[in-house]
Amino acid sequence: MLKNENLIEEFKKSLSITVKSIGKNNNLEINFVKENPSIDGNSINLTDPNIESLKNNLTYIRAEADSLALEFRLHSKDIHQNFIANNELSNEIFNAVEQSRIEAQGSKIFKGIKSNILKKHILDIKNQNTFKGEIRIPDAFKYVTYAELLNIDLGKNYQPFKKVIKNKLKNRYNDFFNKLKKSIKDQEKFAANMKDILVELGIFDVDENAYNKDQNQENNIEDQNNNKEVDDNGNDKSENSEQMQAQSEEMQQNVLIEDNDEIGEDSNESELDNLPKIESLEKIGDYKVYTNKYDEIVNAHELCDLKELEKLRNNLDQQVFGFQPLIAKIANRLQRRLLAQQNRHWEFNTEEGFLDTSRLSKIIANPNNKLSFKIEKEIEFKDTIVSLLIDNSGSMRGRPITVAALCSDILARTLERCLIKTEILGFTTKAWKGGESREIWIKNGKPSNPGRLNDLRHIIYKSADAPWRRSKKNLGLLLREGILKENVDGEALKWAFKRLEYRYEKRKILIVISDGAPVDDSTLSVNPGNYLEKNLRDVIKHIENRTNVELIAIGIGHDVSRYYSKAVTIMDVDQLGEVLLQELSDVFSTK
Repeated sequence: MLKNENLIEEFKKSLSITVKSIGKNNNLEINFVKENPSIDGNSINLTDPNIESLKNNLTYIRAEADSLALEFRLHSKDIHQNFIANNELSNEIFNAVEQSRIEAQGSKIFKGIKSNILKKHILDIKNQNTFKGEIRIPDAFKYVTYAELLNIDLGKNYQPFKKVIKNKLKNRYNDFFNKLKKSIKDQEKFAANMKDILVELGIFDVDENAYNKDQNQENNIEDQNNNKEVDDNGNDKSENSEQMQAQSEEMQQNVLIEDNDEIGEDSNESELDNLPKIESLEKIGDYKVYTNKYDEIVNAHELCDLKELEKLRNNLDQQVFGFQPLIAKIANRLQRRLLAQQNRHWEFNTEEGFLDTSRLSKIIANPNNKLSFKIEKEIEFKDTIVSLLIDNSGSMRGRPITVAALCSDILARTLERCLIKTEILGFTTKAWKGGESREIWIKNGKPSNPGRLNDLRHIIYKSADAPWRRSKKNLGLLLREGILKENVDGEALKWAFKRLEYRYEKRKILIVISDGAPVDDSTLSVNPGNYLEKNLRDVIKHIENRTNVELIAIGIGHDVSRYYSKAVTIMDVDQLGEVLLQELSDVFSTK
């Protein structure tokens, strides 16, 4: 026992030397804690090892210490904070990618660090067993970023992770990672490049960006200067650190049992064969876009000044006022249903458990009946996100768009009370009868069958992680007639679906609020008459049959069941209450 204690103490000593060396601070306070390894000011808290963990998890212990030491040396909390948004998924990706930047930068200098972290990543990937389940986007970004920054491969099990990111980025993959490689030593530029791609993918909403280049400028300059001392050539400042690390690693090897972790071993299953064969939405049918150069994804508040937005919101509030009892009714019923699903249920007619007192009368009536018991069981409840996609076309002007605005407002408030994340999106075009896209087409000689020929405008009224109270003003924009133009439903569905695809929730529901068929005169005048409608049907079919997203349509004044397999029609605002109540109750009672 004493011998083991001495071994552990020797290991802690050598590990502390290594961490101080890598962190370039001999005054660092190294603590060993039971859980939550972290950096706290001038202290680094490492996981307290025991003899078993040293025998079985030496790779993880070394990699954890290396990673925290590098973070202390190369990471600025102030710069990182400038890129934080009120979006759990985007922040998780930011944290993962920044950690990969730190680890990759350190791996370029220290061979020992590269070996430790590389082994850890390979083992993590192998142990995740993701081929039978879903690959999380943050995990995929973490591993792929580390591998690309170092131009290495993380083994056969790594390929599904790489495939996920390639599918997301498509032709931007190489360009994106080339930018990250060039900015690896500049944390701010690196984060800005990362933010740009997340904004483009719809994961990072611009209005939620807390980034401000002028904020904390003095602190940032100091932190950036601290980052500059690591370079690929290994200057004099790094040499002592490398030597000290080598010495400490040698001490570890002398003290510990040989680390015999198996790296990159094949499993019996072929991960590529077991991955779900999901067709890309971009490749559905023969639909094409002449140019997407002038398309835009914009936040609602950017399309209207604050005073007008407040005026529109007040107008909506006056109409919502009469529906306050309805909101409470829907919320209370949904809450009861959801809480019932989330908590427990009883299994009856069991041979053991709690006595079922409700059935005692039957035993009194007939003594030959056996005593009946019941067992209380837990129910797994899936985290849920609901995305509302609203048709902002000119045909929705007047009563239909008012009903849609009321519908969205009531749904957002109701689901928020039930702790269900909700986002509200809209789709239209920037101009009538074609915008700059059409002008470019005309200048190019009007080639035949150009595909979609208008400039899309996709609007974010409320992001999933933003509270309703913060986004309520944005919903007033729905009542602004100048916003309502034409509608390309198929591409809007793709956009909304992609946003859901990046979410971490297990259950995803997409509700489309529309008044009928897609219409874009510019596109339909130079393509087949059913061009947009066919694309819409193809996209709907794909989402309904080949994805885990539940698609529901609410038709405002028009029957949309000819497009959507699950659809309901609202003819007037007076029907809104019962329809919403029935539909939402049905949705949350099915699973």
